[in-house]
Amino acid sequence: MKRHRDILVIEDDEDDREILQEIFRDLGYKNNIIFFADSTEALEYLRRPEIEPFVVISDINMPKLGGFELRNIILNEEIFMDKDIPYIFISNAQDEHSIKEANKLSIQGYIHKGSDYNSYKERIRNMIDYWRENINSFTTKNG
Repeated sequence: MKRHRDILVIEDDEDDREILQEIFRDLGYKNNIIFFADSTEALEYLRRPEIEPFVVISDINMPKLGGFELRNIILNEEIFMDKDIPYIFISNAQDEHSIKEANKLSIQGYIHKGSDYNSYKERIRNMIDYWRENINSFTTKNG
């Protein structure tokens, strides 16, 4: 079942990765959480035909290949056309420009990291639960 597939997290900041590891540990999801510190490595992983994660969670501001650029590649490469993968941005940025740019890239969510752990955890929980329910409803109705 797709909702039990891996959750990919692309985050270059070690402290932010540790916070997300703690959040996912606290939430207790059974999905395997795969972290990438380098977005170019995440892209190569995602290009593998057999890889179809439950969701991709990506930071925006990263060296080498930023989140916007990564998402744009995913939208335009043929290998991704048949992969139905929700793509969520996480960022400290809340400015109008960043949000507009993210929305232009057909994302399925934008989560502000913020400084309050419990609020951040709740936003992550809401996002994962939404996609778990959405995918469950889709597969129940269509297959």
